[in-house]
Amino acid sequence: MNYSNYIDTLWARQNYNAQENQKNLVPREYYERLVSEIDNILKQNPDASLSDLRNILIKDSQIEDRIRDFCLIKKKTPGLVVSVRTNNYYHDFSAGNKQEAEYQNGKYTPSTQGMNNDDIFDLASITKLFTGISVLKLVELGLVNLNDDVTKFAPQFTNLKGITIYDLLTYKPLKTDSRVDGAKSAEEAEKILFTASPREVEPNQSIYNDFDAMTLKYVVESVTKMRYYDFLKKYLLEPLGMNDTLTSFSDSQKSRIVSTNGDIRINKDGSIIERNYIERGVSSDDKARILGQPFGNLSGHAGLFSNAQDMEKLTKSFIASSFISYELRDEMARNHTGHLYSKPTGATWATQFFGMLCYSKNPIEDITEVYHSLSGNSFSAAGWSGTYYTVDPLNGIGVFFGSNRTHNRVSINALPDNVKTAPTGVKYITLPDGRDIIDSSRYAYEREYIVSPAIELSLKLKVLEDIVQARENDLEFESEEEHTKVM
Repeated sequence: MNYSNYIDTLWARQNYNAQENQKNLVPREYYERLVSEIDNILKQNPDASLSDLRNILIKDSQIEDRIRDFCLIKKKTPGLVVSVRTNNYYHDFSAGNKQEAEYQNGKYTPSTQGMNNDDIFDLASITKLFTGISVLKLVELGLVNLNDDVTKFAPQFTNLKGITIYDLLTYKPLKTDSRVDGAKSAEEAEKILFTASPREVEPNQSIYNDFDAMTLKYVVESVTKMRYYDFLKKYLLEPLGMNDTLTSFSDSQKSRIVSTNGDIRINKDGSIIERNYIERGVSSDDKARILGQPFGNLSGHAGLFSNAQDMEKLTKSFIASSFISYELRDEMARNHTGHLYSKPTGATWATQFFGMLCYSKNPIEDITEVYHSLSGNSFSAAGWSGTYYTVDPLNGIGVFFGSNRTHNRVSINALPDNVKTAPTGVKYITLPDGRDIIDSSRYAYEREYIVSPAIELSLKLKVLEDIVQARENDLEFESEEEHTKVM
């Protein structure tokens, strides 16, 4: 079978919806290798069923070995669930614990509770993705225009006169007069938030902030006359059957929530901040919690919880554009902020490449959140708590990575020289009280050990489906689901 045209199609998809500096980041040889590997598997297993072929791909990917090493040996996170989705197939892997320590009476005690594939994670900043598509839905309905002044809908933000909806969707840098997370009540926090004003930054400085999404939440509520979460629930979550995507919980639901308590942060002066008050079902984000997340008052930047099964339903929605149009979905994924520049050393570097409250593909592979092998209309989102999500609508694939990397871990370490490595590869820090606490301060880079092969596996599963369909044109695919408990 001649795969040349198909390889050309895969190769060309990386340039769809991409700007010039985002094009041709992956050579044709990469896609040739993917297709060649699938072709060899088919030749070696001529009588295997599609299900068997998928299992061969999963085994060859060694993703289960990586999960075991990452989670159970090096203990980068207490537990994880990672899922891959194509148009016709879903598979998730789970390992480790949703809770490994419990804080009671002023101390931590072992409290191991194994991770299950349907456990619920604190999405943290992945909540911004939901805010983005909520606003775009209002644009699609003609209720909001991207060029509208935000104060048209949220006049309480008196310092944002002249700032548009588009500005906020594309991370206009904002600041407040004082810290929202220092407020003693929701009322005080709102008063501080309403002081938000534009913040000047240098051309190559980070523009990422929470206040854009937090402000847009009020736009959604003003236009819809509904609480933000109630709008999400009625128009997105319930139609998609995302029944485990929540912002407040009953006591019976809390047993499935992954713990993020016990987060430790080490400052430059050696002082330690230990967060031992994050109950299950309560956002790890201070601002979201103060503004009322436990009571259903969802902030636009954080506070939403979900699991792998629900996020794959969202993936299917993005692929089919069942919530927002293809045009708006692609506009959301398009780069609106990033540019390349030269470092003093002469090396080419890049600013942050953002779509609309999500990541767009960054040309610098070391810092991109959207993998270069994906199509040009792919986008990603990530959460501080240890979550990551990416979808490639053109190739019809998606990956969700859920973990609780802030549970019983050091999440911020301003003194990297204090990190030690055990013979097993576990990185840890000895605190002044003698406790050895695992270091997860570089988790955004370390999770690539799992996420990268998961994305390649999803691409290979997609290629397998395409080739089998081409060989057996009358084959009708049925959606399949499988689950693997690593340990």
